[in-house]
Amino acid sequence: MRKLLIASVFINILLAGYIIKVTVKPEKPVIVPIETVTNIQPDTVTYYLGRNEVFEKLPDTEDEIILVGNSLTHNFEWHEMFRDVNIINRGIGSDITRGVIQRLNEILKSKPRKLFLEIGINDIARDYPMDSIFSNYIKIIQITQIESPETKIYLQSVLPCKEIWNSSILEINRRIEKYSEQNGLTYIDLYTKFVKGAILSPEFDCGDNVHLNGNGYQLWCRSINEYIYE
Repeated sequence: MRKLLIASVFINILLAGYIIKVTVKPEKPVIVPIETVTNIQPDTVTYYLGRNEVFEKLPDTEDEIILVGNSLTHNFEWHEMFRDVNIINRGIGSDITRGVIQRLNEILKSKPRKLFLEIGINDIARDYPMDSIFSNYIKIIQITQIESPETKIYLQSVLPCKEIWNSSILEINRRIEKYSEQNGLTYIDLYTKFVKGAILSPEFDCGDNVHLNGNGYQLWCRSINEYIYE
């Protein structure tokens, strides 16, 4: 009888342990994908407005050569590479073609001697229609020609990026190049110098498949050097 009682208690303990195991599930650890972490951005609207307000407060100077774009333009100290000309950086991280249109008044206020434009990858990343992106490009060009007719415009191709966006990058570059040829504008093909396969070459990639490292900016500077000084 005693052995039977002990066996019954033992069985009950095993049964209770099994019930706890199947009914009380431990919480799974939250695994945040690396891409999600690296894509966290500040409030881009506030950042855009703040940086543009800084631009508006800066004094205008003579013979400005203005580089306009998004973070790819913003992230480099152009004036340290081209010390003997009046280089002005008007890049804003995460900017899009429509954003450039909205701040053209400030950009053109000094009647710059030259304007280098590289913009569009953020439009593509946000899946904006290609016709809309290209239409904004034309607006940027036409507004510049009206407001500052002496400004020489250089259209730089959109740089290669992630493979998923490559077909759109090729399409917008094709349209920009064709428009340049038809309207007597200078088109600078950066894409073919930076691409490997269908992505930004690892040689020039800072590590996120989007932005440039030091080698990338050295190549960019070499690619536009003749146009800066012509």
